[in-house]
Amino acid sequence: MNYLKYSINNNNYKNLGIEILRMILCLWVISFHFAGLKNYLKYKILRASFHVPTFMLISFYFTYNTFISNDIIKYKKRLERLLVPYIIWPIIFLLISNSSYDSINIKKLIFELLLQYITGYKIYVILWFVGSLIFLEIFFKIIHILFNKQSLLILKILSIISYLVQYEEINYNIFYLYPTYIIGVSRIIEMMPIAVTGLCLRNINIFKTIKNDKIKYIFFSMIILFFIYNYNVFGNFKGFGYNGIKNNIAGICLFISFSLIPFNKIKNKIIISFINTITKYTGGIYYLQVIIGFRLEKYKYFKERRFYMCFAIYILGYLICSIFIKIFKNNKLKYLFY
Repeated sequence: MNYLKYSINNNNYKNLGIEILRMILCLWVISFHFAGLKNYLKYKILRASFHVPTFMLISFYFTYNTFISNDIIKYKKRLERLLVPYIIWPIIFLLISNSSYDSINIKKLIFELLLQYITGYKIYVILWFVGSLIFLEIFFKIIHILFNKQSLLILKILSIISYLVQYEEINYNIFYLYPTYIIGVSRIIEMMPIAVTGLCLRNINIFKTIKNDKIKYIFFSMIILFFIYNYNVFGNFKGFGYNGIKNNIAGICLFISFSLIPFNKIKNKIIISFINTITKYTGGIYYLQVIIGFRLEKYKYFKERRFYMCFAIYILGYLICSIFIKIFKNNKLKYLFY
């Protein structure tokens, strides 16, 4: 969520369409987690899982320069921004969860913490996404070091193999017998082609190609999204939530549509500042959603898990992040809320 703050034209201007998209995606993820169980059948939007794939695609679109660069310092800094929340948030969650107990089984907690770091899923479930990012970042970098100019071709081939493994339900059949927390590992296979798509879109400089036909590409992207959302265009097969090519295509369409909206024509500094302000901290809000959500559930007003609870989580998360970013502005702990 933290890596989407650059213009599609590679200058210092933030693409406001992307900023708004990542805010929408963050709220969509929260709604999926905290309104989904109660409203799954009532609201079709909660049965569409385009949010996480779109985040993955955009993240790797803006990772392309790091992917092809030999600047190790820059690469280490990027991994650092992922590793700090990945390591520390499970510890914070454990401390909060066990604060009311008189005795704590230290060995059990350490074992669960190790499983969390391996799978991204055991203690703090939502961190499977960050775990996948870290693994794919390292894996893609190794591929680039080994194959250099042919690395993207190798990744495309691996993506095709990944889809074969998914559609043949090999990935599902390997992992479904294992404990639930292994899902975090199984989703790496589902995320890899989407991550590669992000790199490929940046490699071909997609927006330079389509910039003269913005309305046409927005229109067709919306039409494709309409069919994917409303009809079973690509069929059903077993997986772990983000399987199949439809999520990849939906991510591309959302990315293109919001990126091409001509927000750059807005000259009013107050409006620009307002959009930049309300779209901050999506990474921190994503990390905080579980802690805030579980606390809110203790109050009668939020027990039904309606959509207003999701907005409350987002707003409270935003406020907490805005405070702690200032406290840790000169410390690496700021990545917990960034």
